[in-house]
Amino acid sequence: MDDVVPDGGGRRWLQPELGDGSGSDPAFFEARPDLVRVARRAARRLRGGHLRYLDIAGNAVRRVSVDVPDSGRPVARLDVVDAEAPYGLTVRELQVATCVAGGLANQAIADALGCTRRTVATHLEHVFAKTGAASRALVATLIAAEDAYVAPLPSPDLVLPAPLLAVLGSRTVSAVSVPRQRPALLGAVYPTAGTGVVAMRRGARLAVRELNARGGIAGRRVEHVTVTATADGLGDAVMALTARGVDAIMLGNFPFPFARPAIADAAAAGAPVLHSMTGPALSDDVHADPGGLGAVFQVCATESAYVPGLLRTLRYLADRGAFRPGRRRLAVLQRESTFDAGVTERAQRQAARAGWNLVFLEPVPDRAASFTDLVRRLDLAEPDAVSLSIFPEPTLRAFLTAAAPLRGRALLHAAWSPVAPGFARRFGELGEGLIWSTVIGNVDGPLCAGFERRFQATFGAEPGPAAAAVHYDMVNLLAQAWSRVSRPWDFVAVREQLRSIASFGVTGAHRFVGRGQRGLTCPDDTGDPTLGHPHLVYRIAGGANRRLLS
Repeated sequence: MDDVVPDGGGRRWLQPELGDGSGSDPAFFEARPDLVRVARRAARRLRGGHLRYLDIAGNAVRRVSVDVPDSGRPVARLDVVDAEAPYGLTVRELQVATCVAGGLANQAIADALGCTRRTVATHLEHVFAKTGAASRALVATLIAAEDAYVAPLPSPDLVLPAPLLAVLGSRTVSAVSVPRQRPALLGAVYPTAGTGVVAMRRGARLAVRELNARGGIAGRRVEHVTVTATADGLGDAVMALTARGVDAIMLGNFPFPFARPAIADAAAAGAPVLHSMTGPALSDDVHADPGGLGAVFQVCATESAYVPGLLRTLRYLADRGAFRPGRRRLAVLQRESTFDAGVTERAQRQAARAGWNLVFLEPVPDRAASFTDLVRRLDLAEPDAVSLSIFPEPTLRAFLTAAAPLRGRALLHAAWSPVAPGFARRFGELGEGLIWSTVIGNVDGPLCAGFERRFQATFGAEPGPAAAAVHYDMVNLLAQAWSRVSRPWDFVAVREQLRSIASFGVTGAHRFVGRGQRGLTCPDDTGDPTLGHPHLVYRIAGGANRRLLS
C-alpha cells in the first residue's frame, strides 16, 4: 500500500552536538528537559547509531526513537510518539521487565523500585502471564525485540545495550551495531479536486513504488504519506505532516493565497518542501528570506514566462503563414491570486520587445463564473491574441464559452490548465484550436517513453503531458538527494544536496539555480537545454494535443 494516513501524537526534536536544538512542540520539550538531554548525549556519543525505548511519565507511555547520522555533522533527531505498552503491560510491569532484561534479581529490583520482594514477584507473574514467557531469559528477549526498555532507567546497575546506556546513562560507546533502517517518510498534500490532481498523485506513487522495488534508498524504504485537503485546510494538512515527522513535503497546486502561508509553515519545520506552483511571489519570497524559507524548492519556472512563450509562438506561426495578426495587439488576463503591481510593466516590456502592443490587461478571479462583461470590453480592445492565466477548468470553460465571438479574429492561449489527462476530450469543440503551453512537461525521449508505458501498465490510464511526470520527477529528485546523505531527516545536508543536484528526468533537466531556488525554463531563462525544462507549446486539433514548440 503506497498511501499512508498520518498518525497523531508525534513530536520531534533536532539537537546539534553544540548549541540549542529545536522541536515541533516547544512547550512539551520545555517541560521535558530530560528528553532534550537525551538528544544532546546522542549527538555526542551515538554517531551513526539508532535506538528506541519507552518513556514513562506518570501513566503515559511514549515511544522515543533516537537517530544520529554517520556524516561529519553531529546532530541527533529524537521522535516522541504516544504509544501503547506492548503485551498490555502496566508502567510498573514495564519497569520490572526492564530490570529483568538488565540482569537484576528480585531483591535488587525491589531495592531499585522501593517495594517488597513479594511485590516484585507478583508483578513478574503478571509479566509472564501477559507475554507468555516461561523464563526470565525469554522476558529479556521479548523486551529487546520490542525495544521496550523504559526510561528513566529503574537502576544504574542494569546491563543493557551500550547505545541505550550511552544516552540514558553515563556510559560512552565507541561503536554501535548497524541500525535498523527507519523508512524515509515522504509527505504530500494534494487538492481534493483540480487540474491534474489524480495524475500528480499517481506520478508520485509510481516513483515511490519503483524506488522501493529497487531496494529503496541505500536499503531504506520510502514510505509515502499522503493527504488531501481543501484550499483552506492546506495549512492544517501541512502541520499534520510536520507533526508526523516527515522527511520532506511535496505539494500539489493550491490557490496562491493559501499556498503562501502553508509553505512558510512547512519551511519552518526544516524539512525540504518541493512544489511546482508558478506564482512569481513564491520564489521571490524564498529569494528575500533565504534563512526562513531556504527549505523551499520550486521545480519549475514562474508563470511570468507564459507571455514571452506565447509571443514566441505567434512569431513561429506567422513565419509559417499559420497566423496573420492585424495590428499585433495583445490582451492578457491574469489570475487575481497572483496579480501584482509589476505584472503590467513586465507584460508591456515583453510585448514591446516582440513588436506587439499590450492593449488590455486585467486581473480575473481565479474561480470566475461569468465573463460576459469582460468579453464585451475585450471585444472593444480588438486584440489579435489573448493570453489566459492558469485557471481551473470550470473557469476556463466559462471563458471559452463566453468568448466564442472573439475566436474568429483572435488567437486564444491558455497556460498549464490543459495538462490534465483527457482535457481535449472533455472540452470537445470548445477546446478545438486552443493554443496552450506549460513551462514544465513531458520531454520526448526514451525516459519519457518508458515512464508513459509504466504509468499506463500500472494505472490503466494515460499520464497526460505534464502533471504526472512533474511529481514523478519530484520524488526522484528527493531520492537522489537522500541517497547522498546519511539520514533523510538531516535536513541541512539534504537541502545542500538539492541545491547542488543536476539531473535529467521525464520533464527535462533539473537544477534549482533560478531566483529563489526555482528551476529554469528554456529558452526563457536559459538557452541551454541541459540546464532547464523546455517551454512546451501545443495546439488542440482533432481532439488531441499537437506539439508546436519546445
